[in-house]
Amino acid sequence: MRQGRFNIVIGAQAGSESKGKLALYLSQKHRPGIISMAASPNAGHTAYLNGVKHVTYHLPVSCIAEHRPLVMLGPSSVFLPDKFLRELEENRIDPDRVWINPRAVVIKSSHIRKEKEEGLLKIGSTNQGVGEARVEKLRRSPDTVFMGSVRQFERMTGDTVRYIHRALVDGETILHEMTQGFDLCLEHGIDPRYCTSKMIHPAMAMAEAGVSPLLCGDIIGVFRPYPIRVNNREGTSGPYAESPEITWEEVQRRCGAPHSINEITTTTRLPRRVFEFCWSRMDAFIRTCGPTKLCLQFANYINWDDYGVKEYNKLSAKTRKFISDIEHRYATPVQYIGTSEEDMIDRGY
Repeated sequence: MRQGRFNIVIGAQAGSESKGKLALYLSQKHRPGIISMAASPNAGHTAYLNGVKHVTYHLPVSCIAEHRPLVMLGPSSVFLPDKFLRELEENRIDPDRVWINPRAVVIKSSHIRKEKEEGLLKIGSTNQGVGEARVEKLRRSPDTVFMGSVRQFERMTGDTVRYIHRALVDGETILHEMTQGFDLCLEHGIDPRYCTSKMIHPAMAMAEAGVSPLLCGDIIGVFRPYPIRVNNREGTSGPYAESPEITWEEVQRRCGAPHSINEITTTTRLPRRVFEFCWSRMDAFIRTCGPTKLCLQFANYINWDDYGVKEYNKLSAKTRKFISDIEHRYATPVQYIGTSEEDMIDRGY
């Protein structure tokens, strides 16, 4: 991670790549003064610190780092206020560490109701009202409720753009934790009928935070050997380009896990769908987002013998072959390799 720059962690697939785990690792290692994010409650962020599991929705989970960085939640953020306050309390985050841009908006019950009425469950939406809140803001509706007008959050509201700019001028390091993943990008992802309501791209992260592209640091793409899609309560959450859908039983058989694997989404609590690695979509991510480094999470899904391994040369030949194939194809180093809920190999490039 580059010191004195705006560094970005971005999911290379369709979310749930374990971006939060990497972001917390980077936060602990490099101690950035500021953690930035465009907050929204439609996906959970999970990380473990000293054996304790932390889950956030609006907050970047890397803010739980022991050096207590400031948190900047930018103008494109959307909030469920009560849920946000519970997050602060449950994760013991001092509100004085948190700045919310006054242009961020509140999700109202009408937004959630409208998403349910429009049947967005059929495409795997979490129905948290995020898209509808954004639409209302885009329409410049007089009914939009901005966080800057909510007295309850007055002490946390401030000009995040100006603060971030001043910090960068002073040589401060910033870590921006993106939500969701590139394959859910409305403009560049998979079938747009099954994408999210915004663009998922490093340039968009910088634009939303109000940072010049000239101040970009590392762009670190996080991926997994078997990408996932959210499940759905009815209908379908769509295909994954040309990549075939497989089962968790097949993943277990291939990696030799001693027990069943069945991932559950943090928000909907539904089983995740799992797919073969999609080279064409990884090509698109590299081409479009230009990561400087990569992070492979869930390496133990390639070979369960790699679970908890802490040194690269002790990984199985099968896992090292996959990493070598990635690096050869994309000329981009796989610096970080996650082998368990907490363990991370750092190759130190």
